[in-house]
Amino acid sequence: MSRKLRDSALRLLKKAADEIDKERYKKAFESLDKAEKIAEEIKDPEISYNLLFFKGFAKYRIDELEESLELLGKALEISWELFSKEPEREDYRSFIGDTIGSIGDILSALEDSEKAKEYVNQMKGIFEKAVMGFEKLLKSDPENPGYLEEFLKTIENIGLCFQAGELIEDAFSLFDKKLDVIEKLLKSETEMSEHLSSLDDSLMNFGRICEEEGYLEEAKHVYDRAIEIYGKVLDKDPENSETKVYLSYAYRYLAALYSDLENLEKAEECYIKALGLLESEIEDEPENIPVSENLEVSENIPVSKNIPFSMALADMYKDSGIIFSDTEDTTKARDYYTKARETFRGLMDKYPDLLGDDKNLANSLEELAELFSEIGDLESAETCYKDELQVYDNLLQKEPENPEYSLKLSDVYRELGDLFAEKEELETSRTYYEKEIEIYENLHPKDADKLMLEANKADTWNQIGNLYAEEEPETALEYHERALPVFQEAFELDPENEFFHEGLLETLTGLGLLFKNNREFEKAIWVYERVLEVQKQLLELMPPESCHKMEHDHDLEHEHEHDHEMEHDHEMEHDHDLEHEHEHELYLNMETTYFNLALLHSELGEEEKASDYHRQALERFEQIIAEQFEYSELTILTSGKAFLLGMSLLEKLESEKKDSSVARKYYELALRTVEQLYETYPMNPGLQEMLASFSEQIGDIYRDADKLEETIPEYEYAYKSLKILSEKDPENPLHLHHMFGALNNLGIGYAVTDQQEKGKECFEKAFAINESLAKSNPGSLESLKRSFTLFSNYATLLEEMGDSETAKEYHQKVEEINAKLVEEDPEWDSLLEES
Repeated sequence: MSRKLRDSALRLLKKAADEIDKERYKKAFESLDKAEKIAEEIKDPEISYNLLFFKGFAKYRIDELEESLELLGKALEISWELFSKEPEREDYRSFIGDTIGSIGDILSALEDSEKAKEYVNQMKGIFEKAVMGFEKLLKSDPENPGYLEEFLKTIENIGLCFQAGELIEDAFSLFDKKLDVIEKLLKSETEMSEHLSSLDDSLMNFGRICEEEGYLEEAKHVYDRAIEIYGKVLDKDPENSETKVYLSYAYRYLAALYSDLENLEKAEECYIKALGLLESEIEDEPENIPVSENLEVSENIPVSKNIPFSMALADMYKDSGIIFSDTEDTTKARDYYTKARETFRGLMDKYPDLLGDDKNLANSLEELAELFSEIGDLESAETCYKDELQVYDNLLQKEPENPEYSLKLSDVYRELGDLFAEKEELETSRTYYEKEIEIYENLHPKDADKLMLEANKADTWNQIGNLYAEEEPETALEYHERALPVFQEAFELDPENEFFHEGLLETLTGLGLLFKNNREFEKAIWVYERVLEVQKQLLELMPPESCHKMEHDHDLEHEHEHDHEMEHDHEMEHDHDLEHEHEHELYLNMETTYFNLALLHSELGEEEKASDYHRQALERFEQIIAEQFEYSELTILTSGKAFLLGMSLLEKLESEKKDSSVARKYYELALRTVEQLYETYPMNPGLQEMLASFSEQIGDIYRDADKLEETIPEYEYAYKSLKILSEKDPENPLHLHHMFGALNNLGIGYAVTDQQEKGKECFEKAFAINESLAKSNPGSLESLKRSFTLFSNYATLLEEMGDSETAKEYHQKVEEINAKLVEEDPEWDSLLEES
């Protein structure tokens, strides 16, 4: 072999590596092609390995991923041959670990788990050989930190490959080996902080994957092993603060797992252990320590030891509360959240200079405020938001020209405004909203940002308008009208901007509702016609699939997030979360807009126009259903919306004693659609439940309108659907309860339409169902109330049929039940009067 040729090849490879770093790929490939010619001549495995590695890496950088994997697969084979012959050589150990790491990165970049799995299965044999090679090497020198470090890196990289291919079971068996290596490295006390951090990262990531994929016992095993490893470190060094923190995190992960398993006793037990570890580290006069990033303070500077430990402690209290909040044990949740708030507040009082400037603290306070809001403790939520205001006020005093802090303050004022709106303290809410507006007015953005700030102000005007919609509609109207020209201009300039077009639609919707409620129907029609124009314009800008998805996202969430963001290249950006009260009238729900226009024209007596808009609404529903039928969840939502509109219209028209045939068209469209879905997905009981519910609700409307003959086909349909459900799930009391209601109502309907025998048959079927319900819940007053209603109706029917003797028996039973209910239920007197 010519040494000169080898040196030339190495120089070309180094040059190629430099060119790749500088993203000059054409020149890199030219150098690699020259090196390849030399490699073919000298047959040096090291040169061949480096050539394949750099070629593969360059292909990865230019996004030719599959070619890159082919090259790196060949490089892996050579690296194994080199490593297997001389495993003591550091460069050969590095070759195999680095190659597997690069393969893992590329497999992740593929974003195709099936294809990644194919590649991993091709390479799995070498992965297994590499692991056995390191294990054999370590037998010769078990404590060698260099060997252990390289083995750990190789295991982590193989795990990355397994995760990309979603080969969780393979990754799990490998993870145990990883824990063994980390345990040995911790015993050697080399780079202990790094290994502790690595173990924590691995636990957090791998444990999450196990839990997501349903490998809960495996996740528990991993957490238990880690707790054991941390415990051994503490046995050797009981005062090791960093290990205590990481041990507390391990208990925290285990607690979350127990929470998922609904074992709250074990979950709380783990949290108590975690909290105890952190509490033990808080001292009266602590020393200053350099802070690790894992302890979540803003800057990596020496600080009082109490600060990072107290921050972690407060976070742990918060997590402890979440597990009880999820189970609606709000008392325990509030106790833990309160401890978190007290810990944060204590830190702010004791260390105002540092923590008054800490953005992480502000974020934690905001999250805690949201958690308090979720359990209904609005007073504590308010306290947290006000503490957050203090942090951003201090930051703004230090950097008065930094718009980020001003916008963060505006976000907090918005949250406080929303909070007091929920408490129905309108004036306080308005005060906070006005403080938010004041911040926008005091900012001096670049011209490109000015429109966005104006739109932010307009959005807040809408919030104030929503506050007064019921109490002071004139005030509400003033604020919505102030917002309208701002959003109109913004929409004209950038109609695709989600914040602008949603802001315009919400403004118009707010105005439309105010005009409608005030019976100013001509004005309301003008507004809804403008809504329709905007929706049609948006429909032209967006593909139908995304429109349908987005409109149903609103119906699913019952809220929508508004991004008050400057453009990506501007300096200022922030977010608001805004809950919409009229979600079905926003965005691209043109069918709802047509429906509202139909109602408004009907109010003016313009029935021809009303009929035309109903026709367009129904056509729009049919179009959406036809386009999205293969997406069953979206189709269910669309048919549900059609049903609700039809039901509301039927109720209105029946109460006004008008022709309700148009309302039935909406209902029948919904029913027909769900029937077709049920034919396609017969194993979905939810569809049968929808069919029963639709018919039952329509039957109730006809019953309340005293059209008992009309109730019969509806309750018959409901009973038939419920019977199918009950046969599949005979122990479900909810189905039996609704069957009882349908039969009772059918009995009444048949009785008053001269079909007494059919009525009697329905009541007697209801008797059997009521007995089943009573057995499942003995002693229940609800069972007695059902019996009271049923026996009363049955006795009345028997009298009409001429069976006065049996009727008398049932009247006697009714009196006995009534006496018992009067004795046991203080509310029953009023119920009896109503009945």
